[in-house]
Amino acid sequence: MRILVVGGGPAGLFFSLLAKRAVPTATVHVREQNPPGVTYGWGVAFSESAAEALRPAAPDVVDALTAGMSHEQMVLSLDGTDVPVHVGRSYLNARWALLAALERIACEAGVTVEHESEAAVTEADLGDWDLVVGADGVNSRTRTRFAEHFAPTEELGSNWLAWYGTPRAYPPSIILRNSDHGLLMSHASQFSPDLSNFTVEVGQETFDRLGFGDMTEEESRALCEQLFADSLDGAPLRSNHSPWFRTTFLSCGHWTHHNLVLIGDALHTVHPSIGSGTRFAMRDAVYLTQALAGSGWDVEVGLKEFERARKPVADAFQAAAKRSIDWYEGLPGRTITHPTKFALEYLMRTGRVSYRDFRRRNRDVVLGYERDLR
Repeated sequence: MRILVVGGGPAGLFFSLLAKRAVPTATVHVREQNPPGVTYGWGVAFSESAAEALRPAAPDVVDALTAGMSHEQMVLSLDGTDVPVHVGRSYLNARWALLAALERIACEAGVTVEHESEAAVTEADLGDWDLVVGADGVNSRTRTRFAEHFAPTEELGSNWLAWYGTPRAYPPSIILRNSDHGLLMSHASQFSPDLSNFTVEVGQETFDRLGFGDMTEEESRALCEQLFADSLDGAPLRSNHSPWFRTTFLSCGHWTHHNLVLIGDALHTVHPSIGSGTRFAMRDAVYLTQALAGSGWDVEVGLKEFERARKPVADAFQAAAKRSIDWYEGLPGRTITHPTKFALEYLMRTGRVSYRDFRRRNRDVVLGYERDLR
């Protein structure tokens, strides 16, 4: 069995080690375009439920990914007023540490990883390998090259985001500030002893008023640092290839082509606001391995089973992500004045958390809100 995995991100590395463990005699080779140790972004999160869903497939991997920072409380902040709420436990890791751990464990299993390699799949690859897995991310050149077969659809979000880091410690937080320029938002969360994510999000009108479209990456970083100075409490924002971007909501009409299959962001995306797309991608790897193993590693049968079993689950998760995106993109057109009401809306925005669920975990917060309504 010869397996080529294109893309050394979480989806590609996790599938490669699961496949190698399932078929120790297989040749499993990963092509990754970045040099060793190079990645973009900051911290990534796993909910406790996501970690437990992955655990049966690779307990040692989940142990490694849950050994660092964890949080059980979240803070919703509106114009300086904080509403702390209890949520399920989440685990955070530096993205570079997560990838290093996955690559180390994959290589220990016998996977070979080739860095600084041409990442796109070619027609020749389909003949040279028994199975080819396109795990090359949201900007997948594999998906683009075989677009007529995968039939992708993309919807570009209207809000703009820039993903920074900061040495200030934050519990998972959503920070909203009403300003003369419009609504300013940040998603912040500590993922290591000395670093937190700090993702700035603004609507199109605010983006234009502040002139971000004409700024360099460094000028944007400096202005965001100034705009959120009160929340940052003097801490700097740091860039790690942190340009402005809009989220891409991506899905594919077909998941496979001959012996080629897409997984992770190359196949379908979610949204940072409902949890890391990392766990969504890694669950693809689990489903793909299970489908192939169940078929006796008959690639044609296994790939059909992967799409049959995974698609309804993935579609439901994407539907929740779409509701979250719509909620966020509706915020800039609203006037938000009540911190607890904002907290309630935020936690119930996808339909996966009910008012009753929130009230049970955060009784004092809800009772105070209900008193305000009388």
